[in-house]
Amino acid sequence: MNKALLSAAAVCVLAACASPPVAYFTLPDSRFQMPEHTQGKSETAVRVVLAEPLNRGGLAYQPDALQLNHARSHLWAQPLDQAAAARFANEFNRAGDARRYFVPAHQSSAAQSLTVYLEAFQGTYKGSTVVEGYVRSDAGSRRFRAETPQRGDGYEAMLQSLSQGVSAAAAQVSGR
Repeated sequence: MNKALLSAAAVCVLAACASPPVAYFTLPDSRFQMPEHTQGKSETAVRVVLAEPLNRGGLAYQPDALQLNHARSHLWAQPLDQAAAARFANEFNRAGDARRYFVPAHQSSAAQSLTVYLEAFQGTYKGSTVVEGYVRSDAGSRRFRAETPQRGDGYEAMLQSLSQGVSAAAAQVSGR
């Protein structure tokens, strides 16, 4: 009996060591910051809609031209659509708009909205990251694509590059 218990305990310990620990990541600058000057401006809700392959909770990496892999142990700390909405809202507010300010949709009750459709948001085998999609609002729609170099290896470097990609995408949309 003791041998069986010892064997079972050893198997459990080895199994625990074999599975990688789960790590959670946040998109840089994804905590919404209300702009200082909102008086006289209308609030616009920023909503992000993720393409189905991006809506799986894990960070995405494209190892070749045909595949998209999702990390199982490297996950987003908050839903990616909410983090990206906050990040885009921050970027649009920094760009400055004389008529409106932007708030992530999950924190807003505004009737006016701007929707960001993310079709690509991943690291690639080319040593870069891609942020691609389009924005739709009452004024129409506009496509964006930002491919930014990844400096260094690992998920942290990928997140920094994706962060630069969001800045570049927001600049394309806002005409900066």
